Amino acid sequence: MPHSLHGLNSAIDGLVARGDYHGALALRRGFVARDLDTASALLVEINLAEAEYNLGRWSEAWERLRGLDPLAAAFPIARAGLSQQRAWIAAHTGRGGEALHHWYRARLPDLPRHYHAEHFFTGAVAQIAAGAFDEADRCARAGARVAIRLSSRRNALAIRGRVFAAMGDWPEAERLFRAAAEHQHRFQGGDALLLWGDALSRLNRFSEARQAYALAIERDPQSESAELARARCQGATATQ
Repeated sequence: MPHSLHGLNSAIDGLVARGDYHGALALRRGFVARDLDTASALLVEINLAEAEYNLGRWSEAWERLRGLDPLAAAFPIARAGLSQQRAWIAAHTGRGGEALHHWYRARLPDLPRHYHAEHFFTGAVAQIAAGAFDEADRCARAGARVAIRLSSRRNALAIRGRVFAAMGDWPEAERLFRAAAEHQHRFQGGDALLLWGDALSRLNRFSEARQAYALAIERDPQSESAELARARCQGATATQ
């Protein structure tokens, strides 16, 4: 068990990055704060919101972030993190205009350089939700250009795949999702693997779609995407 809020945040961040969303939430429940590191306390909540929405708990993730703005005002990274998480949640719950509102509030200079790619990826999904596909593609490409971490480079492919899927260009979406699946970074990513299976299904490649869905279950087993992949896999089997 970590001994400080800074240590707790680092541990939660690591668990979420490995796809152990239940473990991240359990770690927080068992922690008793011994310091007053407000910035770390805010980052804990921001990272736990990610754990929750990866489990499909979108409303819970949104509520976790409610009321944190006064505390975050003094910490640029927390301000940007709150806005980005809200934009991501709003985009995935059908609120495109609200997603863009929150994304515009997240200032790129307030984020560490190795998270700049995620700023643009959030912008891409917000633009998709708002129906602005050209802008979404520009955001996705910008994120790819500044990606530093292996996970960011993998996610750049997946986000561009989302853009082409939203435009109905299933061959190009499938190519990009396949490249993301074959990338050396294999943690998380269930949402992209689920969409890869969907693209393959659209192309009537049902055997390959089942394999993509199986990868979503294998690589991101705790995620909402894995649950959806199980149902899709059965559907692909029945269709063939």
